[in-house]
Amino acid sequence: MTPLVLDLAARTRAALGWWMLGILAMATYVVVAYDTMVDLDALSELYESYPPALRQLFGEVDLSTMDGWIQVELVSYLPLLLAIYGGIYAAGAVSRETEQRTIDFILGLPVSRTDFIASRIIVGLLNLFSICLAVFLFLVIGVALVGRTPSAGNYALALLNAFLLSGALLMAYVAIATVVDEQSRLTGITLGLTFVLYILTAAFQVADVPDVVRWLTPFEHYHSAQAMTGEGLPALPMVALAAAMTLAAAASVYWYNRRDL
Repeated sequence: MTPLVLDLAARTRAALGWWMLGILAMATYVVVAYDTMVDLDALSELYESYPPALRQLFGEVDLSTMDGWIQVELVSYLPLLLAIYGGIYAAGAVSRETEQRTIDFILGLPVSRTDFIASRIIVGLLNLFSICLAVFLFLVIGVALVGRTPSAGNYALALLNAFLLSGALLMAYVAIATVVDEQSRLTGITLGLTFVLYILTAAFQVADVPDVVRWLTPFEHYHSAQAMTGEGLPALPMVALAAAMTLAAAASVYWYNRRDL
C-alpha cells in the first residue's frame, strides 16, 4: 500500500500547494488587516446587532479582539473550504481512476481493493492535516509578527475541530466515490451537498429547529468560536465527528470490495 500512498501524494502535491497558498493568502489578509481597521469597537457593535442566528453561524465573539476577528474572517468558514477540497479530491483520487480505467492496471498489481481505498483515505487525511497545520503555524507566526500575542492553544483546538469536520466529510465523499464512477458527476454531487449542508445549518438556526435535528448536520458540530475565546471544545461533538469519520471510511472499504468494476 505504501507505493500507492507515495504515488498519490506526489500526484496531488501541486493541487494541495495551490489550495494551501490560497488559504494562507486569505489568512495573510485577515492578520494584516486587523490593525488597519479604523474603529474596531464600532465594528464589534455592528456585529452584535446582527441576527443571533447569523452570529451563531460565525461565532459569538468580540470582533474588536484579534482572535475574534480571525474567527469571523477566517476560521469560521475554513471547514467549508476544506470540504470543497475534499469533494474535489475524492472525485480525482477515486472516481477518475474508475472512469479512466486506470484502476484495471492498479488492481492488476499485487494490490487489493482495500489497499487502494485505504491509500486514498490516508493521503486525503494527510492533505487536510497539512492545510490545517500550515494555517496554525501561519497564525502563530503571523500574529506575533504584527506585534500581537498569539493564542496558540486556541488556534490548535479550532483547527483540530476543522480537521475532524472536514475529515468526516471527506470520508463520506470517498464513500460516495466508491459507487459513482464519473469524476465530473461526483464533483457536482459533493459540491452541492457541501453547500446544502452548510446552508441547512444556518437555516435550522434561524428556524429554531430542535437540537436533535440540528445534530444531523455536520457543520453543527463546528465549535471554533468556543475554542477561539478560550472556552475549549465540547467533547461529544468531537467524538461524534471522529466516529463518523471511522464509519464512513469503513463503509468505503466495504462497498468498494463488494462492487463490480
